[in-house]
Amino acid sequence: MSQKEIKIAISNAEASLNMEGLSVSEYTKSLCKKLLSQEITMAEYLELVKQKAGVTA
Repeated sequence: MSQKEIKIAISNAEASLNMEGLSVSEYTKSLCKKLLSQEITMAEYLELVKQKAGVTA
């Protein structure tokens, strides 16, 4: 994915969540960008998300 495509995808996902009354933090958007840019793996992404949420399992 190009950086432009990633930006559009994240913006579209954020808009969808906003319509449902949810919000997306800048941290979460940055993790998504890293994942889609292949800077981190899915396993790394999930570990970071779990850490942020305080999940230890």
